[in-house]
Amino acid sequence: MERRKFLQSALVGTAVLSSTGAGILFSSCKEQSLEARTDFTPDVELVLTAAPDEVVLLPGRPTPVWRFTGQLTKGPPDTLQNIADSYLGPVIRLRRGQKVRVRFANKLTESSIVHWHGLDVPESADGHPRLAVGGGKEYVYEFEVTNRAGTYWYHPHPHMRTGAQVYQGLAGMLIVRDDEEDALALPSGENELVCVLQDRTFDAQNQLVFHGGSMMEMMNGFLGDQVMVSGRPQPTTEVDAAWHRVRLLNGSNARIYKLAWSNDVKMVVIGGDGGLLEHPVTQQILTLAPGQRADVLLDLTAMAAGTEVHLDSQGYSEADAGVVGMGGMGGMRGGGMRGGNSNTPNGAPLRLMTLRTRARKGPAFRVPERLSSFDASWSPSSDVTTRRVPLSFQRMEW
Repeated sequence: MERRKFLQSALVGTAVLSSTGAGILFSSCKEQSLEARTDFTPDVELVLTAAPDEVVLLPGRPTPVWRFTGQLTKGPPDTLQNIADSYLGPVIRLRRGQKVRVRFANKLTESSIVHWHGLDVPESADGHPRLAVGGGKEYVYEFEVTNRAGTYWYHPHPHMRTGAQVYQGLAGMLIVRDDEEDALALPSGENELVCVLQDRTFDAQNQLVFHGGSMMEMMNGFLGDQVMVSGRPQPTTEVDAAWHRVRLLNGSNARIYKLAWSNDVKMVVIGGDGGLLEHPVTQQILTLAPGQRADVLLDLTAMAAGTEVHLDSQGYSEADAGVVGMGGMGGMRGGGMRGGNSNTPNGAPLRLMTLRTRARKGPAFRVPERLSSFDASWSPSSDVTTRRVPLSFQRMEW
């Protein structure tokens, strides 16, 4: 290789230590892009656009947001599901084994890139911050869905701007299905509820208010004053007196939820971050930290028409949570328990949403005793040595 070409190639991959102390930032001497491959034939192809918009969320003036919109150009009609009156992007529904091409169009005034949270994809399709493209640019993702059926999500991942862009509205649920899950005949259609939990703060003009820029808030995360469920404040939804599947995502910046249904209704947990569990687990309370997902079944078959069941986040103390602060991806995760400038600190009891039953009954359903099978060739007991690695946060450093 000629010396000049060698130096040019070396500059493209130069690693620079960020002056913010946030870790290694990979920079490039030319803007990254990815063209569609001629040897890749997608089963699903869609355009995902990030752009400014306005949505009426509270009485009065509309709220300026950034949001994802989707356009399906190839694939099953149910691949994209829009959420009405919400700032969230469309729910993307994929199947294991599908080949997917996503053309991401950035129409923001700053760089961005999309990360498919939880999906096992090639490095070039994972949304690394070094691949962020500027306003007016595009990035093409190509990958095969190899994950088990489960609840995942997508969000921006630019360096030091992840939290701010998600807070402006850029996020959406991503659902993977497969043959093993189909055989269970779990509640679907109107009896499947998608619930993205996010806390937000609004000013008197219904404008979103993010952190004030203090270093402590930047490091610890941000807590909003009120919780939005799938982009709507304390929604009330009419549902059948039937079994329901509720997919939950904690898409908040820093808030931890201690979830419970009212009326002593129990949660039948059937899945988590990695997809379906082996067996269902019935419990009264479910705790979700930022970024976590849960897949639960809800039995409303015995409810009379007009009965209201609430999803609440129960109160808890710092001692209950076991931490004073949580931290993470460029200000996206974490947050002091006391909540900084928020009027609603972490651990405050909250009413999140309400389900009101109608007279109509749903189809008969019985919770399967077994949900999924796992590779039995490995078990934790096969490891002779257990190592415990404590994590702590002191003097604004991990």
